[in-house]
Amino acid sequence: MDFVVRQMTSNAEVALVRYDCECGCKPNAKYVHGAAEVGHEHCCCGNVHFVGPGARVALEAYLAERKTRNEDAGRCEYALHETELDDPWGGKLPVAYGIPARHTHG
Repeated sequence: MDFVVRQMTSNAEVALVRYDCECGCKPNAKYVHGAAEVGHEHCCCGNVHFVGPGARVALEAYLAERKTRNEDAGRCEYALHETELDDPWGGKLPVAYGIPARHTHG
């Protein structure tokens, strides 16, 4: 996934992290500068990404909760990945993302 980070023009304390998905969606996760909370977005095809400190832990917890509710029954396990992006404030922004082994739309 090729992520793009941009600072919101209406609020300089918010960064948007997005990518162009193969399905045509452009999932966007918000992160507030300095916040402990992570932002996330889940695409219709199953790809999901979390942004902020603790992104990997939050992603794993999110997927575990979905699994207990059988929300990903049409998908196999997720392959999890991590990266860091340059944020608009001169630092690094952790990103964790999951890609289902088998994509389904809807």
